[in-house]
Amino acid sequence: MTLLTLLLTCVIAAGTPGLDAWRWPLGPPAPQVVRGFSPPASPWGPGHRGVDLAARPEQPVHAAGPGRVSYAGRLAGRGIVAIDHGALRTTYLPVRPSVRVGGRVTSGTRIGVLEDGRSHCPTPCLHWGLRRGSLYLNPLDLVQRQVRLLPLWHTPSPTPRAPEPASEPKMTLRDATTATGGALTGMALAFTLAFAWRRTRARYRLHGRRRPPEGVVNLSEERRLRRTP
Repeated sequence: MTLLTLLLTCVIAAGTPGLDAWRWPLGPPAPQVVRGFSPPASPWGPGHRGVDLAARPEQPVHAAGPGRVSYAGRLAGRGIVAIDHGALRTTYLPVRPSVRVGGRVTSGTRIGVLEDGRSHCPTPCLHWGLRRGSLYLNPLDLVQRQVRLLPLWHTPSPTPRAPEPASEPKMTLRDATTATGGALTGMALAFTLAFAWRRTRARYRLHGRRRPPEGVVNLSEERRLRRTP
């Protein structure tokens, strides 16, 4: 559908009829679609290269749009009419033609009648095809205008952001100075205590070394004791 819509929009400027120029090849009323369009996966693969419309023998067949007859005759035992519409071509079969090759037709011009005889449908039908070059398209897109509604898009609600972890306080210059001063004070105190401890041990050792041996009277100690009242 999208490909055909774009195609038809582009070829209007090249002389192809607009969407308002197309009509059903049978009727009115609009015929029943017996079999829909089923394009083949490959150019030579199986599929249904057009649509089958319910009809009755000897029913008039009309040109679906203005153009020029490019083929009108029999092929493989069936009557076929092909009409060029600029870049597009429509085909109709089995039809007993009433037009000639090269003749100009308008939308709704009678091009023949439906043949009575062998058909690929269970009941009499008209096979209606549409091509652009070698590309097969769905001819129903010429007469059935479909309105495609866009989906209702809901605006997504903003996702709540996770709370950011509290950042560690940064040390300012004043804090760094205070910390440095405290460290220096502690080091000075530690050196002072160590120095005092070493000096005390040294005095104790010196005092112990000066103690007189056994049997020797310390005259200085004796004099100090006698002076004591």
